[in-house]
Amino acid sequence: MNRIAIYLNQHIDGVAYSAPSILDDYTTDRSILKYHPRLVAVPVSVMDVRRLAKFSNQLATKKIPLPITMHGAGFSKTGSSIGSGLVVSTERLDRVQEIDVRQRLVRVQTGVTIGELRKALLLVGLELPIKGNDNETIGGLIAKNACAYDNTKPATIIDFVKQAEIVLADGTLIQTEKLNHFQLNRKLKLKGTEGDIYRKMNELISKNQSVIEGLPSCETNKAGYSGITRVKTKHEFDLLPLFCGSEGSLGIITEVILKVEPIFEDPNYIAIPCENAAQFVKASELLRSLKFTDIEFYDTELFNEAPNTGKSSKLFRRANDDGYLIIANAKDDVRRERRRKIRKLIKRLPKTMRVIEKNDENEEDFVAFNENLVAYLNDSGTNYHLPIIDGVYVPIDNQADFLNEVTKLARELKLALAVYGSVDFNTFTVRPSFVPSTSDGRRTLIMFMRRYLELIDKFGGHVCGAAPEGRFLAIFSRRYESAEALDLYSKIKDIFDPYGILNPGIKHEVEPTVVLRHFRTDYDQGIIPKE
Repeated sequence: MNRIAIYLNQHIDGVAYSAPSILDDYTTDRSILKYHPRLVAVPVSVMDVRRLAKFSNQLATKKIPLPITMHGAGFSKTGSSIGSGLVVSTERLDRVQEIDVRQRLVRVQTGVTIGELRKALLLVGLELPIKGNDNETIGGLIAKNACAYDNTKPATIIDFVKQAEIVLADGTLIQTEKLNHFQLNRKLKLKGTEGDIYRKMNELISKNQSVIEGLPSCETNKAGYSGITRVKTKHEFDLLPLFCGSEGSLGIITEVILKVEPIFEDPNYIAIPCENAAQFVKASELLRSLKFTDIEFYDTELFNEAPNTGKSSKLFRRANDDGYLIIANAKDDVRRERRRKIRKLIKRLPKTMRVIEKNDENEEDFVAFNENLVAYLNDSGTNYHLPIIDGVYVPIDNQADFLNEVTKLARELKLALAVYGSVDFNTFTVRPSFVPSTSDGRRTLIMFMRRYLELIDKFGGHVCGAAPEGRFLAIFSRRYESAEALDLYSKIKDIFDPYGILNPGIKHEVEPTVVLRHFRTDYDQGIIPKE
């Protein structure tokens, strides 16, 4: 055990590790990157986290780098939960502290998985309507500003966090919540780190109002610190939106109070097969206008490959080979209103299109959608459906042209390419199949990346529609940001983390050559060897 690990073990109640066999478990996440940390720490309390942050910050003041990267369940697809310094795991900050059924609030530590939280809330008839794998942590979902479901108006986890407990870079503990003018003035008069941050942020927003107003909303573009658009309104000031989507680069969220909702136990799902992109856009617009919820779509390529993974879907066998299938929920508390929505939808759709309602006979086919997707994405062998650019945002008016061009690109490069995503958030995920262990496979991957990014830009889209850029996507996303926006993000980072100890090397700070050295061809090797 090295000297730093010994020192940390003397000062925290949790454990710090330096053994290679343990560090290996924290070298990867769901991205195509691989970083070897110097140390791993597993805190058991907020005080442990504060001590770790303070220690790293003190080293940084002496120009000894030991940056901190927070690691929940390792579900980041852009490398934001792995790093080469001190990886801090939240696996033991996993308690559901309190559930207030009357006010529909729950207080949890951020290492709690959403699956465990769902089980606890289910006992009292409540739920947190946030999209995420059951094994993802609440902290990880906040770090990427995860999208919500079951809402007629698109929402993200920002809209469900009432209050947060955050450890700043120097170990200071603060609590964020919405402040009125009187409460903000009190914060501005505080001494110490917290007061400094409120004063500097208030001044920064005042001086950069025109830049902030020109930024896309954080619901359509999660790059940078897009939450800045929601920090200061006419009547409120709230730092929390900055941390949602910051990927642990501004502060360490240790505990949150979440707003939850009653479980809606009677979904009414429908499916609409679409023969082409034009039909897909037409159906999507109708579903949105009629306030359907949970509107998702699947490329039939996913299900053409289903027999190879041992899966199948009767509904998809009836769809066009080059088409799409949309799934939606006619959610409404009144059953009669749901029937009215479906009747209106059938009436307004072209006669060549049909609506398939979920019933006892086809229920298994509806359940099979996600199972087919999971089987497809995890069927590797020698090929990999790499998570290179998930969840790009494309405006509604350009979606048909975008999908047609993506299909052309796949045929030109001879790629088996599936598209799926969310109509609610206008996000599209593409998972082409590559053989990254070969030079031809790597060349094809690079060619696809270049051409696909050109399409996203051509049709007015954003790379980071569903999640922030992390390390990998930052290489590409920053080139589409204005110099003013990048400068604003840099100033925000300096205010919260002047010594750069919190997850450096992501977002605007990315260095492409460093990232590429950590690119892996499979789950053991890197494409570009470390020098």
